Amino acid sequence: MNKKDTVIKEVIDYYINSRDFNGLPIYNMKNYGYNVLCDLIDDNLIEVLNDADGINPHIKSFSIDTPLETQKKYISNNKLYSVLYPTKKALANVEIDAQKPFTSIMLRGSEQFKILYFDINILDTYASNPKYRIVDYGYRGQIYPKNQYCDEDIVENDYIKDFGMAYKKSSDRIERAIGVFICDLAKLPPKKQLRWQSFLHSNQNDYCVASGFIDNLILGKWVTKVWIFDALLEEINIINKQCTAIGIPPLFCHTFSTHYTEKPEGYRNILFPTLKNFDDFVLVLEKITVNNISYKTFQVDAPYVKKVKRNDDTGNNKSSLVMLEEWLKQNIRTPEDISKQIINPLRNLRKMRQQPAHEIVANQYDISLYQRQADLMDITYDAIRAIRLFLANHPLAKDVEVPEYLISGKNIGNF
Repeated sequence: MNKKDTVIKEVIDYYINSRDFNGLPIYNMKNYGYNVLCDLIDDNLIEVLNDADGINPHIKSFSIDTPLETQKKYISNNKLYSVLYPTKKALANVEIDAQKPFTSIMLRGSEQFKILYFDINILDTYASNPKYRIVDYGYRGQIYPKNQYCDEDIVENDYIKDFGMAYKKSSDRIERAIGVFICDLAKLPPKKQLRWQSFLHSNQNDYCVASGFIDNLILGKWVTKVWIFDALLEEINIINKQCTAIGIPPLFCHTFSTHYTEKPEGYRNILFPTLKNFDDFVLVLEKITVNNISYKTFQVDAPYVKKVKRNDDTGNNKSSLVMLEEWLKQNIRTPEDISKQIINPLRNLRKMRQQPAHEIVANQYDISLYQRQADLMDITYDAIRAIRLFLANHPLAKDVEVPEYLISGKNIGNF
């Protein structure tokens, strides 16, 4: 074996046997030779990363586009902080395992942060399995087995560190997919890799991942846009604080943290657009908002606030929405139509919840349900936000702190 063959074998062996397809640090080479390495660079058999190219040169995050002469400077001596990688050409004949399709892509020299796009139904299969948890931040999320099931063979190592919400580029409507880094997929066990492969979109160029996924995980930026799901929960929290400051019982019986462990189950974007998934979401949203309203709020007098009666003229208890409407109209002076702005959207939400609860409805697939959910969230959020804005005018509620993004109403959206 000549010197070039010895060197390229050392680089390839290190790459394929390392834990995370790492490059070979030049200062660890057993067969260092500057001229040989320069020849291998010219032959497109090795490529070089230096700490000047990125935070961690030990993984090839992206395609290496450093000029050849610069790469040669990086290897001018074996004391430099430079790392060698075999090229895709050098790895073309490396033996791969057909049972590990994503590991095989890495074995053939793929960049670690290459994003692959999948049918979003792969997420629905996890969401419907109580052994797994899907952490959803709107623009990105995670999948992992719940602690009590981690030792089971069926879920062992079935973990996706990060997925990004993705969309079909050419569509004039919401068509979701998910994007996953190839490095995370390569760590899955063989059966899981084959399962994910069955959901892989055939035309990868048709999709793009949410910008927040790129900004957060690749560029290291803060994502300033707030998911409307989190904004709604925060509005509910602030409304209750306003009520306490005014001297009346909290409007909502329960509040929720925006931390994923404390959010209501199913309170997220519907994953697979079926009528059942949409109806399940409507049920959760109605419980958080309409069904969460406490009639006790309306039965206490306070400065500038008059209570309303619990019973109607026939002696029957009024619904919480009826009491809310009476209470708002009695205590708030505004030219705006409170019924149209607040009550009607919440009443419509309750009606939407009641239909599947009392009727047998056939399930169906409907891509337009993505947009229907987005519209429903917008309308519901606006109604709850309007309550908070009205209460903010009360003199005793003025000291309740409200985040700037809620005050301005900007940077809130669906993903």
